[in-house]
Amino acid sequence: MGRARQPTAPESEELALEPIRFALIGAGNIAQIYVDAFEHIPDARVTVVCNRTESRGRALAERCQAEWTDDYTQAVRRDDVDAVVVATPSGTHMEIAVAAAQAGKHLLVEKPIDITLPRVDRIIQSAQEAGVVLACVFPLRFSAGVHKVKEALDAGRLGRLTLADVYVKWYRPQSYYDGSWRGTWQYDGGGALMNQSIHNIDLLQWLAGPVASVYGRTATLAHQMETEDTASAVLTFQSGALGVIQGATSAWPGDPARVELHGDRGTIVLEEGRITRWKLADGSPEEEEAMLQLDQVGGSGASDPMAIGYEKHRRQIVDLIQAIREGRAPAIQGAEARRSVEIIRAIYRSAATGAPVELPLVDE
Repeated sequence: MGRARQPTAPESEELALEPIRFALIGAGNIAQIYVDAFEHIPDARVTVVCNRTESRGRALAERCQAEWTDDYTQAVRRDDVDAVVVATPSGTHMEIAVAAAQAGKHLLVEKPIDITLPRVDRIIQSAQEAGVVLACVFPLRFSAGVHKVKEALDAGRLGRLTLADVYVKWYRPQSYYDGSWRGTWQYDGGGALMNQSIHNIDLLQWLAGPVASVYGRTATLAHQMETEDTASAVLTFQSGALGVIQGATSAWPGDPARVELHGDRGTIVLEEGRITRWKLADGSPEEEEAMLQLDQVGGSGASDPMAIGYEKHRRQIVDLIQAIREGRAPAIQGAEARRSVEIIRAIYRSAATGAPVELPLVDE
């Protein structure tokens, strides 16, 4: 066998760093994805799993070689915890995140960061007051293609942006909602928009820019649930561009989520964060082919919420670790995660009143 390559000085320093120790709060479906991701991050370790259901919590803790508790207030105060992943029902995020921040722990909060703007603002304020890193989970932003699209838009390569749309025509069976927090106002904060479509709504506002107004309609057409399983909204962006958001869990069998961006000099389409169309007036066939090959075809939550894979979550956790160590802001801060919640809350307001709603939104 050949001689092993010796690490350089910077690599040696990296190897000497102690792992960032995490508390994982929640042991539901998304927590399984986090554990998959943590297993592929050498400098991260889960030290405690918190879940109210002991059997599920202990099973996940054993997989992580971690301890289990049913009390998040104890978990976030532990000396062997540096950062906290909040992966509980959406309407419970604020209480956990605030407690963690007050305990001096860095935060990675699942989408949506919470379900109303006052609750979101409390999380942001608590993190700022405690001086901890607050990162919010939108894995699609960690696709290579998404960043190329952002660069093209920022460089004006699509010309005048005219249309910017999101289509999340997914499907969930009734069993997905039965006996669950999903589809409830108290814990899910909404339905197909707040839970499923928010990932691509986040992409839309990040890529196309701030939204000025929305006019929305929502309905519950294919399920027994409190909130919407079908929604459609018309958007006006501050730039003057127009857009559409359609989100559903009522569209069998479920299609890949799509973001479409059109300008007078180009068109780009993303499916599940992957470029599937790249037509720019100043582009070349070689560039187009390279853009189409940037990301491999990955999993989709179109019909199965567990089919998304862990890789983009892994990248987001690594970004948080680097932000902690480098003393910098994470890729997606609290104020940025707030924007998609504001858009969705505005659509709900519009659907309830039957009138257009302008942003910024005064939420309750």
